[in-house]
Amino acid sequence: MRSLKCSTYKLYLQQKGGLGRLFSLNHSEWIAMQKRQTKAYQIQQMDHVLWVQVFGVSSLLGTEEYVRDFRALITPVITKPWAVVLDIRLWQASPAQSLQLLKQNSEWAIANNLHHVELLLPADEMLTWQYLKATEVEKPEYLTRHIAESEESARLNLQAAGYLKGAD
Repeated sequence: MRSLKCSTYKLYLQQKGGLGRLFSLNHSEWIAMQKRQTKAYQIQQMDHVLWVQVFGVSSLLGTEEYVRDFRALITPVITKPWAVVLDIRLWQASPAQSLQLLKQNSEWAIANNLHHVELLLPADEMLTWQYLKATEVEKPEYLTRHIAESEESARLNLQAAGYLKGAD
């Protein structure tokens, strides 16, 4: 005889006017809801740079999707050194499993020719510390890691380093 363990998730939704409702969802309903949610990131590739903006809480499913998108977008250019801009200014604390996937993705990126990282960090020092500590990996000497003040300063640094073409 087989038995299935059914998890129930409690979800509190805030509605207009400040009133909220508590919903109970079974596992399959929870998964379906997670898949319908919009992505908690934007990602695009320009020249030899991957631009990433992360916002909100990174769920495990969302992080898995992010890693797939990240690798799919950058794979065509990994034969040469490339760079990434990580804008986590709107990121929020996320589950440990998500952070572990981000750490593994950092290791993959370094193993696949990542040479330059521009970081745009949140104002909250605790979030910055959590992100940096949780995703800390061994870095080769050639890897440049820079904390940028703005998207513009990140762009200028990447143009100067040759990863991004300048405006014509």
